[in-house]
Parts: sequence; C-alpha cells; structure tokens
Amino acid sequence: MEKTTFQKWITSDIPNNQYFFLISLNISRHFWEQYYFPQIKTKFKTNIVYRVENEKTWKEMEAERMLPKLFPEKEIILLDGISEKGALEIAQKKSIPDNLIFLFLNEGELTKPWTNVTIIHVGFGEKEFYQWIGKTAGEKFSGLPAAVIKSLYKYWREYNLSEEDIMGFIRQTELLPKRTPLDVELFFEKSEKTLLFRFLDALSDRDTQLATKYFCSLQKINYPSSLLVSMIARRFRLMAQVLITGVENQDLWKKNRVSPFEIRKIKTYSKKFSPSEITNLFYALRHMDRLLKTTNSDFSILMLDFIDQISVRTPTLHPQLKQSVSSLNGI
Repeated sequence: MEKTTFQKWITSDIPNNQYFFLISLNISRHFWEQYYFPQIKTKFKTNIVYRVENEKTWKEMEAERMLPKLFPEKEIILLDGISEKGALEIAQKKSIPDNLIFLFLNEGELTKPWTNVTIIHVGFGEKEFYQWIGKTAGEKFSGLPAAVIKSLYKYWREYNLSEEDIMGFIRQTELLPKRTPLDVELFFEKSEKTLLFRFLDALSDRDTQLATKYFCSLQKINYPSSLLVSMIARRFRLMAQVLITGVENQDLWKKNRVSPFEIRKIKTYSKKFSPSEITNLFYALRHMDRLLKTTNSDFSILMLDFIDQISVRTPTLHPQLKQSVSSLNGI
C-alpha cells in the first residue's frame, strides 16, 4: 500500500498497470469538485466520467464497462458512495481494461486490508489555498498580505466557507488602505455561518456561557428559529450515530454533507456525552419544536432553557423516550 499526497501524485508518472486509486478526502466536496477533480481529468486526458454511488449501479454497468473495446477512450469510474468492501472487490479484480481508471472517494477510516493500491491524501493546505485564491480572485488578489491569506485559510478550514464567502471579504474590503488579519476576524465573526458553527461547537463542548453568547449574536441577525433547532438536531444526531452505534459511516457523512473538519469535531465532542444524555437532549429539542409550532412561546426563553440543560449530567434515560438512535429523526 503506497501513500502519497495529491500534489506529488498529480505531477508523477503513473505505471500503465495501475488502474485503481483510493482518494482520501480531507477537504469539502465543493473544493474536490472545483479544484482537484478537474486536474485528474486533465492528467488522464478525458472528460468521460461515470459516477457510481452504490454497488447496484456498478453491477448494472460492470458487464459493459469491462468488455474490451476496439477504439477505447480513457474513462474515469468515480466510486462515490459505494462501500469500502465493494470498492476493495473491484480493486482486487485480475483483469481490467486498460482504458478504465477507478477512483474510490473515502472520507472515513479504512477498515479493510488494502494492498497494491495507491492511497492519495487530498488536503487543502495553505499553499494550495494560496494558489486557489490567487486564481479565483485575479487582480484583487495582488493586494492581499500573506498574514491576511493565512487568516482567511484558518476561517475557510474551520467553518467550511465557500468561494463566495472568501470573495465576499475580498470585495467588501478592497477599498481599505491596508487589510489585516483583524479585518478578516471582524468580517467573519459577524457572518451567519461562523456564528452558527461557533454556537453549535459551544453546545457540543457543553460550554453554556459561550453558547449563550453566540445564541444572542444569532438572535441579533434574526437567524430563523426553526432552522436553528433543525441545525442543533442535525449536530446531535450525528454525534449520536458516532456515540451510540459506534459506526464509522461514510454514507452518514455524505448524506449530511459533513466536511472532514466537522467530522473530526463531532468525533471529539461525542465523547463528552453519554447515550442517555444525547437522547434526553433530543426529547428536549422535540418538546421545544412542538411548543414553537403549536403555541406562542418565546423562542429565546426556550433556547436559553435548552442551553442550561446542556450542562446537566443525566445518567438515566428520559422515561418517555426509551428508544434507539434510529428514532431520533423527528425534528
């Protein structure tokens, strides 16, 4: 099993007998599609891509794709959503047409014995971020000090910012005589996305004081109450999956569009709660959601009460909610 970085692999010569590559993603899907995947298509000189999201899809197309062709063109088979077991079976096949290139996208921890396969680690380091932002911002990029780019990279990585978020900062600050890291902090600390992530992280870390601070900030920008409850439920549902089932579930991350950075945070935060505490918090969220939909209850009071419950250790399960994690989907 050979491990390498994307930067080394994309510029190296690939032996003719290599057709299967495992892509270990440590970036958002957005940047994979926008920045990295086009480079792979260029390397193999093809725009023919087949996306395989499950074993059934591969079984349906396998017979045709595996037949030798008279005038074959390079084709990329993107295994995105197929199980690790299913991908490994493909990698171990003895006879593969020369025109096929398989890429298995993996965002979780590997559990199978991978041999004779190159594992390519795809991460968006500061150097790649610098290149990307220079290409994206064009002339506007030339006036950005290195310290500002470093600060932009920090916020991009921690809060899964989009291209539009970064460009929003560049556009709105280009008339400043000199931009500093403080300008980056002030700009993104007031952004909806940053405030939301900081609020969710504070809740997940059981820091009620910080959670209250960011909740008040979200209230000031009129963040929708129903959406906030939904985002809290999403975060705790993901933590419950890790905590209660103990499953490293790629489908879970993909379905919920969880970035690699958030995955690491969820794994860390889930250790701060017991299964019964997670379940009790879902009961409290459901109760809050029901009150918001059926009464004129004050959202601020309800949420502050919920934040207080985060700090309470509850070793036993709520008597009205003795159920598994699979039922935590009512919000």
